[in-house]
Amino acid sequence: MSGVKGLVGSILLGATAWALNGADGTALSMRPQPWARRDAPILSARTTGEEWCKVVLYSPFVIRQEGKFRMWYVGTSVASRTRDMKVGYAEPDDGIVWTPYSGNPILTGADLPFAEGFQTPFVLYDREEAIFKMWFVVVMSDDDSEQALCYATSPDGIRWSIRPQPIHPSARSPMILKTGRNSYRMWANSKGADGKGSLFSRIYEFESTDGLNWKQKEKPCIQPSGTIKSCVYPFVARGENGRYFMWYGGHRDGGRFELFCAESEDGSAWSTNHEIPAFPAAAGKERFDSRYTSTPCVVKTNDRWLMYYSARDWNREYLDAAGVKRRDGSSPYSHVGLATLAIPESRQ
Repeated sequence: MSGVKGLVGSILLGATAWALNGADGTALSMRPQPWARRDAPILSARTTGEEWCKVVLYSPFVIRQEGKFRMWYVGTSVASRTRDMKVGYAEPDDGIVWTPYSGNPILTGADLPFAEGFQTPFVLYDREEAIFKMWFVVVMSDDDSEQALCYATSPDGIRWSIRPQPIHPSARSPMILKTGRNSYRMWANSKGADGKGSLFSRIYEFESTDGLNWKQKEKPCIQPSGTIKSCVYPFVARGENGRYFMWYGGHRDGGRFELFCAESEDGSAWSTNHEIPAFPAAAGKERFDSRYTSTPCVVKTNDRWLMYYSARDWNREYLDAAGVKRRDGSSPYSHVGLATLAIPESRQ
């Protein structure tokens, strides 16, 4: 079992509310935002001791529930592009070293009656119901153009009961806020309500009374413009003053994929800047995150924000599960990175 370096965090906000204060808002309105990134990944397919995720390791999602940090992530050792994606789980021993769960992977294709693997898990601990809820995506077509939203529940975040059918026909990378006892908001990639359009280009807002039956807004709230050709992997944070921030990724010229950030007063009408990324790929091709910064997950401690993100480098060759050398023109998703943004002491 391999440990991975993380960062000490203390008081995170509840899993159903992500808050910013005025000091954070000033920094987060800068382009690029002043994140301090770590020099090495905190998880990597290249260094893991886990046999199931030695080719792909990405899509981290982190919460703190009842004083404990928890992370879910996706990986495989089959190939860089495969439906056979599994879900792993990790916890930190002391806030510094993350230890993968000894029973990993906790979810595999064998757990799905209607698909072969998992993508982009989002986990919420519902305090009212005292259960973990996971929204995730499965691929329904050979070319990845059809992806469906699915749902599962768990008493402990490890043992999951999966709903036997998808709950929405088109989705990618769900981000959910529970805003009341019978009120949920979701932002996710999707085709239009008419089933048309690209799954990877537009982000839509959804509403639900139970987290299962979703009503999709007619028009996308974020779509490509300026320097980016796609808008994928939304993550939304709501400010204490009611302001929202949304991080998401976009493809750019030169084979890079970088994170942008939009702002909104109500979570529906967004102000975008698609000229300057909020969290760009790192300079220098020797860096683990020099090609892609992607799938953002942002959480808050008492003195700083933490951004967990997926990363791609420029190494296109890898060994598959059979030990055969293979090549991925975009490079495998091999790393999970961590960046921090300090909150001024006077504003904590």
